[in-house]
Amino acid sequence: MNYGQRGVDLLRELKRSDWLPSYNEDSVRATIQEINLHTAELQDIVRANNRVGNDTSTSGGGSAPVPIEMRPVMLLHEVSIKRNKRCLLAYHAHRIDKLRALRWETAGNLATPMKFVLSEAEVDFFHEYDKLASRHAIGGSMGGLDWNADQNPPEENFIQVRVVQPGLGKIETEMCGVVELEVGSMHYLPRSDVEHLVRQGALVQLGGEESF
Repeated sequence: MNYGQRGVDLLRELKRSDWLPSYNEDSVRATIQEINLHTAELQDIVRANNRVGNDTSTSGGGSAPVPIEMRPVMLLHEVSIKRNKRCLLAYHAHRIDKLRALRWETAGNLATPMKFVLSEAEVDFFHEYDKLASRHAIGGSMGGLDWNADQNPPEENFIQVRVVQPGLGKIETEMCGVVELEVGSMHYLPRSDVEHLVRQGALVQLGGEESF
């Protein structure tokens, strides 16, 4: 048996994925089951050793020393338990970190394709985290600050964008007035007015080689 391999396979799935792979509930359950099996094996060894110790001891009671020949087996089970636990924690921590970052990148918009790779608990976490972040953003002395804007320091105040999502209608910008966002149209607009639409995928920011 290749002890601890299930947990490692979960981490390899994360490494191969561009964003997140589908939540692998079967492998998570199998890893937890392997932990439980190793724990049961350890407990059986300890109980069997205590029974032998009590049978041969004249003082009675207490835990008998583990024979040297049994210690490598016990160490193997213990290391496998710890390895699988670390893998499970790393697997879930990585996915949670991705969800936290996604919330700020999309202003709380969880696209349907992304839902398909998440577990039900992860979807619930995203929505609850979004509620918490929204309450924080609108409260306190800095409630007027747009917490979703400028995730990275902007290199320029205006950006070129192309409209890729239908039905956006018109938006009112601070410096360019009212702009009609028709599919396929391109615009040169203040970053602060359209950055949230770029993060949501409604607009595509054009690179330096693309022009009007």
